[in-house]
Amino acid sequence: MSLPNFSKKNVGRWKWLFMNIFEANQACKQIDGIMILKEVSLSISKGEKVAITGNNGSGKSSLLKLIGGIYEETAGKVKRFQNNIGYVPEHFPESIRFKLQDYLILMGKMTNKSDEEMFKRIANYAELFSITEFLTTPLNHCSKGTKQKAGIIQALLKNPDLLLLDEPLTGLDDKAKIELTNQLSLLSGDKTIIFTAHEPLLIERIANRVLTVESGRIVSDSTVKGNKEKFICIRAKIPAREIIEDIPSIKYKVIGMNSVEIIVSTKESDKVLAILLNRGCSILELTEKR
Repeated sequence: MSLPNFSKKNVGRWKWLFMNIFEANQACKQIDGIMILKEVSLSISKGEKVAITGNNGSGKSSLLKLIGGIYEETAGKVKRFQNNIGYVPEHFPESIRFKLQDYLILMGKMTNKSDEEMFKRIANYAELFSITEFLTTPLNHCSKGTKQKAGIIQALLKNPDLLLLDEPLTGLDDKAKIELTNQLSLLSGDKTIIFTAHEPLLIERIANRVLTVESGRIVSDSTVKGNKEKFICIRAKIPAREIIEDIPSIKYKVIGMNSVEIIVSTKESDKVLAILLNRGCSILELTEKR
């Protein structure tokens, strides 16, 4: 196997290749004679969590589509280096007639995972987002919120390196909004997440960078520091599985017959520890996660 040429003249190119997943220089996008994106100059690095904000019609969804390659630039230059992309549209397609589970299976088969692993992940996400009872319902008979959850799950099933979400909280109930935020928080640090939003929940919990768009132009590009919530992983020995099913947690995993691993937000950790101890559990280990 030949190795890449790391001569001086190629250093910049290889640095971009491994660090940036998107770069635009004076990029514009025109549709039906209307310039919807104007002179966009932007670079996004691997692992960034970017929120795109702006008023309705400002061009934030168009910018998301340009980053993901759904839109190609009309003018200017754009570079993209990311193959495994998950995309959650703001409006789920109305024409899909599959049953919800059949649709997720079809999307899951594109991930090269084993059938057993894929079915397990679908069942897990369906439970987390409270749509298990709708798995055999045709998608065109589902509510907007259920369709939105299906759109989110199909993107998460890909375990994407770049996850694009267009107003993902639209149509979700409060529990599902929190669950989505939790799932995004738990994605590994090298995953790049870019989303449009006007609600503060995702911006405050997820974003480390915020782009503001007005009239198709990026008018603000700011870094967010120090607002990311931390999590605690609690490993405990339990007398019975039933005693943990109502514990407030982001997620938990039973290990063997009598141990459990529970992930909770830092602010909930004291409460959860107290519940576990009162129910006769033994705390084995506490570790901090981001």
